[in-house]
Amino acid sequence: MNEAVDYAQTKAFLVALLSTQPRILAMFVAIPIFNSQIIPGMLRFSIAAGIGLLVAPRLAPTMSITELGALQALLLITKEAFIGFTLGFLIAIPFWSFEAVGFFIDNQRGASISATLNPLTGNDSSPMGILFNQAFIVFFFSIGGFFLLLNVVYDSFRLWDVLSWSPTLRPESMQAFLDQLSNMVRVAVLLCAPAIVAMFLAEIGLALISRFVPQLDVFFLAMPIKSALALVVLLVYLVTLFDYAQDHVEALRNIMPFLNKHWATYGLGAP
Repeated sequence: MNEAVDYAQTKAFLVALLSTQPRILAMFVAIPIFNSQIIPGMLRFSIAAGIGLLVAPRLAPTMSITELGALQALLLITKEAFIGFTLGFLIAIPFWSFEAVGFFIDNQRGASISATLNPLTGNDSSPMGILFNQAFIVFFFSIGGFFLLLNVVYDSFRLWDVLSWSPTLRPESMQAFLDQLSNMVRVAVLLCAPAIVAMFLAEIGLALISRFVPQLDVFFLAMPIKSALALVVLLVYLVTLFDYAQDHVEALRNIMPFLNKHWATYGLGAP
């Protein structure tokens, strides 16, 4: 016969579940698919609790014998939130890259002035930027990117326990994270380059035409011509573009090795 679950076990499980939430909720802050304007607060908390349910049973035995003071609890929450936000930052980079692709294209064709609110990020973006961002989110879920995201979360709990005072930052860590931002911009420029080059050549052609036919209003013609060229290039290039998108989704597997390389995993001991 199975033993009944007593009050102490229930309390330990609930405390363990609660201790997983700072990391998960902090991660949600950075990732566009968990934006508060799309997923309301109670639903977001429910998703975070559902993710934490798989971790809580492993933490519960430790929680039942661990007593934390107020200062220790506050420091652990801060540490967990920092880890979660860092994970969210690295996971969100592909989303930001693809939104930047659309924004760069709109900027080149002269449509960035029509920027509007992107409900998935809460920031202003161009029409093409919003389109690329939403297309990447659909693609992310369709190829199983959410399962890779869950793998990152669960691997982080395996590597850095909630009650451990790790990871320890290394001096070179900051430069490594700045390099990720640089790589994000480099990827965005590379992916939008075919459309940008086509529009640039169109601008050169229009400039030459205006020299020989001054009566022609090239400024009026420039935007529709460049827009049409950009759309044609994107239609031809779309399959290749999403092949790159798949590579960036699968690159989520590299997040934990990257963090393990740049963060020391030994603890500092309890304060």
